[in-house]
Amino acid sequence: MTRNCTRRLLLALCLALPAGCGTSPPTHYHALLRPDDALPASGQARMLVEILPIAVPEALTRSNLVLTDEAGQVTVMEAERWLSPIGDELRQILADSLWKTARASDTYQAPVSGSVVTLPLYRLAVRLDRFEAVPDRAAVVDASWTLRRLPGGAVQGCRWAGRQPVDGRDAASATAALSAASRRLADRIGDSLRHVAAGQELPCPDESQ
Repeated sequence: MTRNCTRRLLLALCLALPAGCGTSPPTHYHALLRPDDALPASGQARMLVEILPIAVPEALTRSNLVLTDEAGQVTVMEAERWLSPIGDELRQILADSLWKTARASDTYQAPVSGSVVTLPLYRLAVRLDRFEAVPDRAAVVDASWTLRRLPGGAVQGCRWAGRQPVDGRDAASATAALSAASRRLADRIGDSLRHVAAGQELPCPDESQ
């Protein structure tokens, strides 16, 4: 069983198990990765990408889900928690997306064998600046990234801020919207990688898209 397959199986099992005991409210775990996500398609890699660990603000490193109301007040949800660090899940979503759309293999996840060392190699750095949800309104994911072909290519960068409707006031609705916005971010980054790989200027998407 592959590592991705094992991870998704564990994710499905963890989300299915109740947590908490006694009189305390049960703890619910949420994930950006979905248990029913399709595994990446098979095939030969066309390029390699070194996806660096995603830079996440200190405020987003907590395991608790944080929701924002219409007035901008922040509420830390003690009984609603992320299954894994946000940066780790975003990185996995990105790695899956780049493989599916560009056949770009993440060198941090898969060993590079002698048969592929001649493939073009790129370095991708992503910084998450905003990651919040307002129940019954919208979720916002704001991030910037840079791409560079190794060893001596020029650094090119973009930024994108996407809004996704939140269809409800519960934590599950908020995390579903954040998950969808995260996938849209991954798609934008995939588009930019394909352009750079084709020798074109990096197309920065409109922040409203």
